[in-house]
Amino acid sequence: MSQLIGAPLTALGGILCLRWWIFWRKHYRGKLITYGPYSHVRHPLYASFLILVLGLALLITIPETLMLLLITLAVIPLHIRGEEKELLKRYGEAYRRYMKRVRWRLIPGIY
Repeated sequence: MSQLIGAPLTALGGILCLRWWIFWRKHYRGKLITYGPYSHVRHPLYASFLILVLGLALLITIPETLMLLLITLAVIPLHIRGEEKELLKRYGEAYRRYMKRVRWRLIPGIY
């Protein structure tokens, strides 16, 4: 049963990571990006990676993938906090307005 969920999640996470990378390469020019995937969550790459890792942990239920999931769940929120401090320094009020408009860092409705 977990493979029925894990395989599509892994594929979805991989596709979203790739789509984020293409979007980023096409649009980032040193300015704050608040549209596209950034209009849903403030950290779409981390959200995509989390989906990928969750899918892998369900698809390949071995200690290594479960550990990867636990490490990912522990590290991403810490990294986000540090990154958002840096983004506030870099973009100031524009990033504050963006934070108010896009409330969710990673998972809409949850975090």
